Amino acid sequence: MAAKKTNAKQEAIRKGMKFGMEFELFTLDEEGRMTNAGEKLIKRVKAASPSIDIVKECGKNMIEIKTFPHNNIPDILFKAMDDFESVLHSAEKEGIVLYPYGTYPGTFSPEFSREKGYKMKEQIFGKNRFSIAARCLGLHCHYSLPWGVFDYTKKVIKHLVNSKNKQSMVNTYNLFIAMDPALTTFAQSSPFYQGNFLGKDSRVIVYRGGDVLKYPAGLYTNHQDFGMLQPYKVTGTDLLQIINHRFDSWNDILKKVNISLKAFMKHGSILDTTWNPVKISSHGTLEQRGMDVNHPRIIIAVATLIEYITRDVQENFVQILPSDIGLTEPFKKEGNIIYIPPHTHVRFELQPRAAYEGLSNNDVLNYCRGLLKLGKQCVPKERLPLIEPLEKMLKNKRTVSDEILNDAKKMGFSKNIPNKQAAELALKHSKDLFKEIIMTKQLIKKL
Repeated sequence: MAAKKTNAKQEAIRKGMKFGMEFELFTLDEEGRMTNAGEKLIKRVKAASPSIDIVKECGKNMIEIKTFPHNNIPDILFKAMDDFESVLHSAEKEGIVLYPYGTYPGTFSPEFSREKGYKMKEQIFGKNRFSIAARCLGLHCHYSLPWGVFDYTKKVIKHLVNSKNKQSMVNTYNLFIAMDPALTTFAQSSPFYQGNFLGKDSRVIVYRGGDVLKYPAGLYTNHQDFGMLQPYKVTGTDLLQIINHRFDSWNDILKKVNISLKAFMKHGSILDTTWNPVKISSHGTLEQRGMDVNHPRIIIAVATLIEYITRDVQENFVQILPSDIGLTEPFKKEGNIIYIPPHTHVRFELQPRAAYEGLSNNDVLNYCRGLLKLGKQCVPKERLPLIEPLEKMLKNKRTVSDEILNDAKKMGFSKNIPNKQAAELALKHSKDLFKEIIMTKQLIKKL
């Protein structure tokens, strides 16, 4: 009887497992210069393909394509690429080039969208800091929370006691934080910011900011609670406490600038008031939102890696254990335990090393190898080809940031790059996007 009950619960988890993603893109003109063509492109896409969820972002030079979490679509990865292809077709008809990397290599001054929420953020952060948001592109991956822990009516985590699924949520949350330095390294595509080389992941540096990343001018430097890579939590109560604390803190900030909290909450949930690299969203998902946008194959590889590790942790109630074992053998799986390093090591040591040095740092390289090794134990054999780009990346010790830097050096620039050459570089790294999408779709379909 007990075995049947356990199997029924695991089946409920499988049926409820949802996955979705959001990725942002810059709009360039045909000479590779930044252009405010987001609204024009969105209008064209919606006229041609109304089912595609394409939306405005904070900058008029940006768009976002969404595939919200579903469990009734045969393959959300294929849909994401199919939508991407349709958007690219519309862009070509409008003479727009789509740039799919974390930051644009040259300098530009963004214009903000007129939506009320963005105006509020500009007021809170200040125009100069908020400009960072319109100069950065992110990849956000959503994975459903374990069955029964989320109230979809109130859009909050349920207050549960002695719940195995709630502890599984905490385990997944902590694992997502531990994975951040490896995932941001795999996805890094932003060596230049405003014409200057800051680090292999300039987007992470300028977006998160703060003392840990040694960037005082960052977007979230003065609001670290809402944008930093956070510590682990021990229990569901700890997680609820920090969510409530951030909500109260954000409410205080809004009061100081005479902004209504109700007007700011996008989905009417307290979960709408945080933008950390790992967050529980008002969609009832755990969201990994710390990565650069990248090549289609790399987007799919990273999303697949996270998806199947998450499935394993939630379906088999795997324990995620912070331990010194995780310092030397990160993501080691032993029985039903996965060892991760202490959060202080992840946040204060690995996070900045990943952002500034990437795979040229041996500790970061070893950390990425550990996560990929774990992923290969969780990803079904027939889907292993989807994560091959990550294996190749580690073998060559080269990320997309390294490739962009190498091309810039061939042009005679390494520490900074003039706008004319930045436009040439941007065009070069955008030209094969259509071909890459088709090849990625073919691979997914074959599998």
